[in-house]
Amino acid sequence: MTDLRIYRLNKKEKKLFYICLCISGIALSMLFYRNMFFSLIVLPFAKKIQSFVEEQLADRRRRRYLAEFKDFLFMASTAIGAGRSMKDAIGESISSLENIHGKDAALVRDLKKAYERMEMGRENDISVLEEMSEATGLEDVNDFVTIYAICKTSGASLITALNKAAGVIMEKMSIEKEIEELVRRKESEGLIILIMPALVLIFLNLFAPDYIAPMYESLAGRLIMSMTAVGTAAVYMMIRKITSVEI
Repeated sequence: MTDLRIYRLNKKEKKLFYICLCISGIALSMLFYRNMFFSLIVLPFAKKIQSFVEEQLADRRRRRYLAEFKDFLFMASTAIGAGRSMKDAIGESISSLENIHGKDAALVRDLKKAYERMEMGRENDISVLEEMSEATGLEDVNDFVTIYAICKTSGASLITALNKAAGVIMEKMSIEKEIEELVRRKESEGLIILIMPALVLIFLNLFAPDYIAPMYESLAGRLIMSMTAVGTAAVYMMIRKITSVEI
């Protein structure tokens, strides 16, 4: 099952990451100091930057997984309402999810493994789904599996409970998506403010190099440029903190 709690760059991604990091370091060094030597400053922070990138990719993968799970909820609740078992509901939903999200989608892979374990291995559907839920670490997946397990073991109306649970979870996902889109717009506005100093420097270097030359040639100028770089990084961290909304 896919562990959505962590993300590790593979060899190809790691190679691309370090290439981009070197290019970015050189570009920033030339922009703020006109000296490639200062690009070495990013090396001590390479691991932290890599961890940050992995966190962002893990978060993106979780959001994508939730979007896939939302479609699965609709398909599963419809199939179970028609009298299918959970195993059959999973089997029938796989092809539809492949058409929507592609064969390489994380949820599609998990559902294929779950179906094979139920069909070929004759494993209990609750234990398989609970293992999938634990691996994802997602509250919405856990809620659905918990409700299914309670209904099946207690003899409650599975169709009614799952339909209501699916409706509530899908509504919650829709609200979360709206909030995420609003936060993303505000984050984009903050990033525009963030890149303004860099744009000003690029403009002055292109059209008024003599005017800005003292900033690169004197000690005071270099200190000011260093403060600008640090301030830009601080603004970015502030934007991240403001737009980090726990739903």
